[in-house]
Amino acid sequence: MKTNQHKEPVYLTKRILLRASRRAILNASKRAMLVAGYVVKVQNNWVVREYKDGTIQKILELSPEVKPQEIVLD
Repeated sequence: MKTNQHKEPVYLTKRILLRASRRAILNASKRAMLVAGYVVKVQNNWVVREYKDGTIQKILELSPEVKPQEIVLD
């Protein structure tokens, strides 16, 4: 039996990880909608509850993201 001595390393790329996590989130959201009848998510700087019929209830407004200012050293 011959073994391959020059196997390429197995690793996760950012692209593979993002693709897999997006699919997992979509599947979990669909399942939660079926089971609970709603999902809680962030939409347009609000935490909202979206119901099966498409109704959206605003729960909490998120504060705007504060970006650090540029620091210039002399």
